Order: sequence, then structure tokens, then C-alpha cells
Amino acid sequence: MNPATRRVVVEAEAAARAGWSDAAVAALAASTQSLFCDERELARLLALPPSDHGFREEVFTTSPEFHASVFALVAGETIPLHDHPALDVISKVLRGRIHVHTWEWVDADSLTATERGEVVIGERDSALVLRNWPGTLHAITALEDTAFLDLFSPYYDEAVRPCSYYEVAARHGDHEGSTAQLRVTSWEEAHR
Repeated sequence: MNPATRRVVVEAEAAARAGWSDAAVAALAASTQSLFCDERELARLLALPPSDHGFREEVFTTSPEFHASVFALVAGETIPLHDHPALDVISKVLRGRIHVHTWEWVDADSLTATERGEVVIGERDSALVLRNWPGTLHAITALEDTAFLDLFSPYYDEAVRPCSYYEVAARHGDHEGSTAQLRVTSWEEAHR
């Protein structure tokens, strides 16, 4: 991890101990703006073996309150539609470009979500911020070989805050703002 990224991770971890306020999230997202990785670092990350969830990830720090890691995706690779239950997430593209399709819970108990749109984010763009309420779901597709930093507060907890994968079972409407009935699926089904 380069010194600038290390500084941001240390700041984010310290802020997570008290819980990320709106002001802390805004400041942390802004502090990621100048972060990047070069082609050599991207190649190193893409050479990592996939972790147990199927993606190349270099973990910097993890605890119940905070997690920081860099994901590396080859062009065309997708992280399927998934959630971050009660987590705040700051994602900053360090190299490359990703397409992000987001949904927001209308009613998580009935698995009803509203489509919030799609965006392409590159290394020169601001960080993507996903707040913990009302809860955001998203799918990420690499448009080219890509590395991105993820900062989470708190982190997943299989008993309280597990990560779930979803498929759209039925859609009502045909544009941004449409609602959908989702169904929970396994990582293997979502990743096919």
C-alpha cells in the first residue's frame, strides 16, 4: 500500500471507532480523490489468487468496526448484485473504469427495491459513497482491467450483517426509479 492510501486507511479506521458521521464520510470520500495505482501495481493485483468469495482482493485491515481492501477485476468481470446491510461503503477506483448499477431498498423484508441508476466511474472520478440507510444494493462490472479501494464501516458479520446476493425476479417499470421484486440467490448462482 502506498503512503497516501495508507494515510486514508488509517484515517478511516480511526473515524470508524466512533461510527462514521455524515461529515466523516464526506471528508474521507474527499481524501480518496488523489489515490491511484500504476500499471505495475494493477498487474500485481490482477495476479493475486481469487479469495474465498471468488475475487482478487488484497485486505489491508479488518475488524468488526472497519475493513479496507483493494479489489482487482479483469475487463468484463462482474461482482453480482449484492448488499451491504447496515454498512457505509466508500469505493474509489484507483485504476481503470467500472460500471455500477445501484438499487435501494424500499422494503428489505419483502425484498422490494427501487432502481437508482447506473454510473461509470473511473480513476479521475470522485469516490462512490453507499450509505447504510435505507440500504443500497449494487452490481459492479469492470469495463477495463480495474483496481478499486473499498472502505467499510462497520464490516460484515455473518450473524448480524451478512452479505447476500440477489437476482431480479420481477420488474415494475422500465427506467430508473422502477421497482423490482428481488430474490436471494447463492454466490454461485449470481456469479454464473
